[in-house]
Amino acid sequence: MSDHDPRAHEAHAAWLERVAPYLDDELSPDERRAMARHLASCEPCRRELARQQAVSRRLARLGEASDPATDSAAREASAEAVERRLRQRLLSPARRRAAPRPLWAWLGWGVAAVQACVLVVMLGWPSWEARQGVPMVRDAVADFRQRVSGMLPPQASRDTAVLARTLALPIERLEGPGVEFLGAWPTALQGQPAAALAYRVEAHTVVQYVVSGPLFFNRASVRDAVAREGRYVARLGDQAIVGWPGDNAGSLLVGELPAERLERLRL
Repeated sequence: MSDHDPRAHEAHAAWLERVAPYLDDELSPDERRAMARHLASCEPCRRELARQQAVSRRLARLGEASDPATDSAAREASAEAVERRLRQRLLSPARRRAAPRPLWAWLGWGVAAVQACVLVVMLGWPSWEARQGVPMVRDAVADFRQRVSGMLPPQASRDTAVLARTLALPIERLEGPGVEFLGAWPTALQGQPAAALAYRVEAHTVVQYVVSGPLFFNRASVRDAVAREGRYVARLGDQAIVGWPGDNAGSLLVGELPAERLERLRL
């Protein structure tokens, strides 16, 4: 199947949507036989089935290790609900573009999101998050305030391809009318490698932070916002923050502009 044929991707999406019901034994006998025949000849669907089986095995191991036993049913139900909501979000036809990427490329960050949310559901998330906000976002805002108060770091470069290879992160620059790319450099959020890309927009400096998928989806508030709206929006002081998922990564855009304006920059 060609990666450049949108109609082929749309036709194949129906098969990818059946992978989870096939794994959960929710298909009719005829549908299950048809899916089995398709899996025999479709490597992308077999890879996706293998990924979802790996997640299920991890869920089972975590379930065996969790206690008390009386909480297991509630934890499993919560984990299943979050996983299903993310699957529906990832595969929703309303969210596909006219010329979509292969869905298995999008599912890379989806699996990372499911794994992160399952760990949190099983182990619980810290109660201080509601009071102090998302640590990744706090680090991004702190870094932003440091950068806009002075010059860009000396290692800043306009070559994002080299930075992407160095950090093993997929980096997509923002482009559009009135957006001037200033430079990019490596940084760290929550002790993990991240890329920072600075832009000039309407006489303001805005910075895009690109982080790994597991870090982006590490907190419940981010996962819930993305599952509901496709993005995460927050404000800390004078800074607005807009976050969105990408291919095996996530981006946080920070700036002293209205959140609505930051959202338009990524479209």
